[in-house]
Amino acid sequence: MRGAHSDLGNAGHENAMSVASCPIQTLRDEPMGTRQWLIVAICISILAMDGYDVLSIAFAAPGMTAEWSLSKAALGIILPLELFGMALGAICMGSLADARGRRPTMLAGLLIVTAGMLVAGLAGNIYVLGASRVFTGIGIGGLLATATAISADYCNNKYRSVALVLVAGGFAFGVYAGATFLAPLLKAFDWRVAFFLGAALSAALVPLVYCFVPESISYLNRTRPKDALEKIQAIMSRLGHASARQLSPISAQKMEPEGTASLFKPGMIVTTCILVVAYFGTLATYYYFVKWLPTIATDLGYSASEATTVLGIISLGGVIGSIGMSIASRYVAIHPLMICSLILAAVGVALFPHFTGSLQSMKLLGFFAGTFIFAGISGFFGLFAASFPSSVLGSGSGLVLGVGRGGAILGPLIPGLLFSAGLHLNLIAVLMSSGALIAGVTVIWLLKRPGSGPRSVQSVAPVSH
Repeated sequence: MRGAHSDLGNAGHENAMSVASCPIQTLRDEPMGTRQWLIVAICISILAMDGYDVLSIAFAAPGMTAEWSLSKAALGIILPLELFGMALGAICMGSLADARGRRPTMLAGLLIVTAGMLVAGLAGNIYVLGASRVFTGIGIGGLLATATAISADYCNNKYRSVALVLVAGGFAFGVYAGATFLAPLLKAFDWRVAFFLGAALSAALVPLVYCFVPESISYLNRTRPKDALEKIQAIMSRLGHASARQLSPISAQKMEPEGTASLFKPGMIVTTCILVVAYFGTLATYYYFVKWLPTIATDLGYSASEATTVLGIISLGGVIGSIGMSIASRYVAIHPLMICSLILAAVGVALFPHFTGSLQSMKLLGFFAGTFIFAGISGFFGLFAASFPSSVLGSGSGLVLGVGRGGAILGPLIPGLLFSAGLHLNLIAVLMSSGALIAGVTVIWLLKRPGSGPRSVQSVAPVSH
């Protein structure tokens, strides 16, 4: 009996040692070091750059319209062109990140964005500009998926949801910071400066990613490239954690589904579809609001610089909403938080035309709407980590981001047709706000799914071995 107890004790000790030597479990359980927070900060910067690049066309729209004599219908087609590329980039590059590595995919995305923004600034006609925006969107879409996945990989269980929501909030911060710096530049230069600034920002991020963002440990552990253990040991040492003594058993790697096809298997397809529909509606409302606002403001008699400041205030609200969602999601279930945020966002967007009498009132209502709509958008990134296993987090978030971009495309496109048809701004605002309202209702369905009770994101964040 004593020998049996000794054997059991040794087995338990060996199991404990095995768990302790698992690098992914170490990252999940141990406190985050400075280098891990630096990775998160770089991912936030990438999303900030993405946010600015997407909205750069809105900043440039009044000047483009004046120089090239664009109609409202033509502008409605031009405004969402990069979103076509984002849909393709999010799906294809998200899957590429899971199959070939997240770090090289992220670097490729930055190079694509830099080239696309530079060509847009040099474009001599609307056709070259349009092609460059689609190309830029491919890189942006890939960056959205890879930044989310890398942030999740290098955060522990305690701070993962906070970090993911902050990463998503970087998008709004990028628009706010870009608008703040761009407003005076638009007084001194023409609309092309919006694109040149974006090219410079993305180019500056390339060396930061190359030097400070390592390959995802979960990717190395799952795909087992040559010298995988040595690479993981080097990364863990650089992060300040104990070096891994061994890789997880291959059998454990197969416990999670891999690839985009697994997102449509029983048990996963309903969640995937719910997230796609909700994200689609939210983006339709958001992109109508931010893409058309500068043009609406200039049509009402405000200058391009003043219109840019209003968009900046909306994005400042988005920053606060994202941070608020990050903090609140640690104490309150994320589903009701998102439902409230999306419904209040719909109310704010619908009421905005009634607050256009002065620049101050536009900023006030814009801040309100921006706060809640981006709180909802940020919440989706937490839901991705809670809903998708780590092995398909890039594919899952990429699919939702990609297909959901259909809403981002229709958001600016439909109002252009409605304005051309003679509909009043008040009615158009109500129609376009319905996307966020539908999204809020759809999240209720996600909450009512079996096993999807009011849990915090931290408690359901996936752990990969």
